[in-house]
Amino acid sequence: MPIEGDTISVTNSRPLVRVPETWKASYHLGNIHDDLREADSQASIYGVRSIENERVTNALIIIKIITLMILWCFFTYYLVLQESKPIASVVVFIHPNETLVRSVKLPHDAAKITLSGSIDKTLTATPGKAKNEPAVGLRVEYRDSDLNETYKQTDMWNVYLIDDEDKYETVHNLFEISPVQGDAKAVISIEGKSSFPVALLLNSDAYPVISDKGVIYATLLLFGLYILIVFEVTDRTLAALLIAAAALAILTAIGNRPTIPMIISWVDFETLMLLMGMMIMVAILSETGLFDWLAVMAYRVSMGQPWGLVIFLSLFTAVFAAFLDNVTMLLLMAPIAIRLCEAMSLKVSLVLIIVVAYSNIGGTLTPVGDPPNVIICTNPTVQHDNINFVNFTLHMLPGVVLSTLAGYGVIYVMMRHTLFELDEKQILLAKEHEMKRALPDEKTLARVQELKNRPSLMRCLKPAENYYIVLAILENQYKIRNVPLLIKSLIVLTFTLACFLLHSLPQLPGATLGWVGVLSAFLLLILANISDIEIILAQVEWSALLFLAALFVITEAVEELGFIGWLGEKTVQLIMTVEKRHQLTVTIMLVIWMTAFLSAFVGNVPVTAMMLKLVLEIYRNEQIEVPLSPLIWSLSYGACLGGNGTLIGASANVVAAAIAHHNGYRISFLFFLLYGFPMMISMVTVTSIYLLIAHSVFTWPLTEGED
Repeated sequence: MPIEGDTISVTNSRPLVRVPETWKASYHLGNIHDDLREADSQASIYGVRSIENERVTNALIIIKIITLMILWCFFTYYLVLQESKPIASVVVFIHPNETLVRSVKLPHDAAKITLSGSIDKTLTATPGKAKNEPAVGLRVEYRDSDLNETYKQTDMWNVYLIDDEDKYETVHNLFEISPVQGDAKAVISIEGKSSFPVALLLNSDAYPVISDKGVIYATLLLFGLYILIVFEVTDRTLAALLIAAAALAILTAIGNRPTIPMIISWVDFETLMLLMGMMIMVAILSETGLFDWLAVMAYRVSMGQPWGLVIFLSLFTAVFAAFLDNVTMLLLMAPIAIRLCEAMSLKVSLVLIIVVAYSNIGGTLTPVGDPPNVIICTNPTVQHDNINFVNFTLHMLPGVVLSTLAGYGVIYVMMRHTLFELDEKQILLAKEHEMKRALPDEKTLARVQELKNRPSLMRCLKPAENYYIVLAILENQYKIRNVPLLIKSLIVLTFTLACFLLHSLPQLPGATLGWVGVLSAFLLLILANISDIEIILAQVEWSALLFLAALFVITEAVEELGFIGWLGEKTVQLIMTVEKRHQLTVTIMLVIWMTAFLSAFVGNVPVTAMMLKLVLEIYRNEQIEVPLSPLIWSLSYGACLGGNGTLIGASANVVAAAIAHHNGYRISFLFFLLYGFPMMISMVTVTSIYLLIAHSVFTWPLTEGED
């Protein structure tokens, strides 16, 4: 599987038909000339820089290096000089009507206590619903040296139990208590409130993060990340890694340095495995010529008309993204979009943004279409509410249709002129292709006449200029190159799709999306009989995967700093200020818009995990009586559609930018924001209206779990 290289020749050019002689596989690393692929090349391909501009550039480079060195010195100082603080871990046995006391050190006047065992997590989160259920009561106290007299104590934390040894849950609580003068000792007091003895795993962290300071640190981290990315101070992957290291340094500085196993646990390897597996499959699939053939079919269906092509690509992407997942569909469609844009002189970066947006819209429809939906629908509480594949899809369908129409409105208003304005890099690529165009032969001319005489199925569209001759040349040159490999690839894709649709069945507990992606990649590598896997691995977007991994670490660090808890507390306070009959309306609006904005500027996968915790807290809150299912629809709409807001809002966006870069095109953060953010606002607006009509004005039937 060789990787073809490009050379630009200035001889023997024939400026005839507007189609390149060679549409090379756009997913390859070596397809674009180095000068075109290098985003920050010092040797400008647009002309010689002036001395004044060169001085300004050099000054900015020096400032950038100094700034990044200061950041490096900050996290290096703390990470090198301070070690991880130990977390005390012990198994405690609590007997009925007895109190167990364990000593604890409180250097920061606070302790984070974690209990694991046969615990009723739902009832522990909503103690007001408990009656006479078995429990243990835990509090932190200051007692005298003999542990007989209590000087000061916190409120009792009741942890409710389940008499089931196979049930294992983990709960935690933060206790803050000011010190007592004298010989007082800090202890953890655990009181048995059950009729049977119970064993629990107790972890005590004496260096917890106090929310007031942590929220400020978390805000500074997020602000710093966006300064580096928006102003393109450095590569976005390096920026995310630097901020992730700074987040770990802040946790270390306040005495709560996470261990390496803990940091690894923060990374969502399920998502990364899915992406890597699908990238490998697409890399092999590109060798069959399928992408070229599909590009020809898209050109045929659209009759060579730009807007017909845009509508076809977007709808095709949205429909299949609902079942293949949006990242997989983007990996399949991005090469096709790039080929067609180069042939029809459309701005590649804009069409890729459209394809990305509609892959996220389509992924919103089903539980397997988008990683946020996977996170939501695999949650035990959500599953207990009987939110399954069918009712999830039915509830999401109206909002998806409305978002599709709203997206077209924004696309036409904002892109009706800029869609045809090519940047200088694309013009250079077009010139390169123009030099390789060939005169049509007799066979091609005969095919042109045949196409003209054949009745068209798309009578509503007028063929574009040179449509028939371009289509004839495309049909002649771009065919399936490797039929056996295509058959093997389609077999593997069928297996992948079947596993995606069946992954929630209890008979397939191990068929998670990540494992399905990796196992499918293994299967295709075996069937394709790849002799040199390095060529395939070279086409995996490792930079995009590393960027997402860094984002996961940043997000978990922000949660450790108390930002999400603080946000949830403020949200609950705001909901409680309105009358109960309006609480559902307010909650729906808060969840969908808060999730959308956070997803756009943090990333929808980690934000979904955090916002799901907030949604469940609101649902369990005794003072807020709202059903769960409308909040789940709001969360899904906000996460999936909010991912369209910025370049880092969704995994598909990051992958699209990486594919564009490898083909000589550049999608910057600000450029994506300019077009993606208005689309996000319009889509979230129409889905908000739909949710209000369905659940506030009328009452859409709730799920069986809530009936």
